[in-house]
Amino acid sequence: MSKTIINGSNDFFDVGGTEGDVMYSFTGLCGLTKDNVLYGKTVNLSKMYDNMLSDVREFLFGGEFVSMIDMVEYDINISKFVNAYISKKHGISIRCVYNKINGNTSRNATMSVDILYNELKVKYGITAIDWMYLYNNMNFHTNEVDILEYIGNMILGNDFYNYFVADYNLRTTGVVKKVHNFIKVEWNNGGSKEIHLSRFVKSYNRWWTMTTGKKDKNRGDIRDYDVLLNGRSVTEVFPKYCPVFSNLRLNYTGIDFDGKNNIRKCSEIAGYSDKGETWSLASIDRIDSNKGYSYDNIRIISHYANHLKNVGNIDHWRRLVQYMDEQNSYF
Repeated sequence: MSKTIINGSNDFFDVGGTEGDVMYSFTGLCGLTKDNVLYGKTVNLSKMYDNMLSDVREFLFGGEFVSMIDMVEYDINISKFVNAYISKKHGISIRCVYNKINGNTSRNATMSVDILYNELKVKYGITAIDWMYLYNNMNFHTNEVDILEYIGNMILGNDFYNYFVADYNLRTTGVVKKVHNFIKVEWNNGGSKEIHLSRFVKSYNRWWTMTTGKKDKNRGDIRDYDVLLNGRSVTEVFPKYCPVFSNLRLNYTGIDFDGKNNIRKCSEIAGYSDKGETWSLASIDRIDSNKGYSYDNIRIISHYANHLKNVGNIDHWRRLVQYMDEQNSYF
């Protein structure tokens, strides 16, 4: 077994190597069986590795892996699937080639998913990889700061966050390393929050899953998002503005931008068209509070309206009673 890094004076130029290439002869105790297609050959590992990365990209974002996601457990070991695919196609895993190129001789040397992601990022550039595809379709883990920030910015760039990006200058400002990685967001009144990737609300579906998943709320019977929609559009089920107070923008992000001041501001302007608008956290409200949570006994209103009994004034109560009467609701 031999490995040679090309340096302008060695004999491996005879097999097509150029300066910086890594040539490897698969003989003796090279880790391959004699029936392997690579056994006995001297291979340009640099070129092989480059081809492997191309195959990994195709595999993850458009090939066989796409059809595997729904067939395997949620917490997928990407490295395992990638190495199996590459071994089948090339006769050796990308982990082995990576380790041979980098001189990692330990039997236990691995190629973590973060190394794999970084190699794809370096080869193709951060914006040329569909990281959101992986994030949207599986339990996505990475310690790669650039990728985490990229995903954070992509999430903030969708319609779900438009109001807060425009009015509060909501933005990502880095990644904070704790036990896991948290994306840090800031907004223009000096506020900030560190959000773990798994808790970063990216859609109404995600908001619904997180909100109904709280064990102390007894909402397990209404967790199925598709049943909730039941053929209705997202805007029918998840209004942009509170159905009770039309100048309260519903906040599905889970981020509290004003703290206790929000309740006070809602109290001052809710229902008054000449006083502008503000936001209130979105809340699941039971139409008939004497019944449990069911798909036909819920609607989405503002947190302020849902808890008006503690913070409202007489005008607000009148509006709430009028709304509940229109909805055939019961206290």
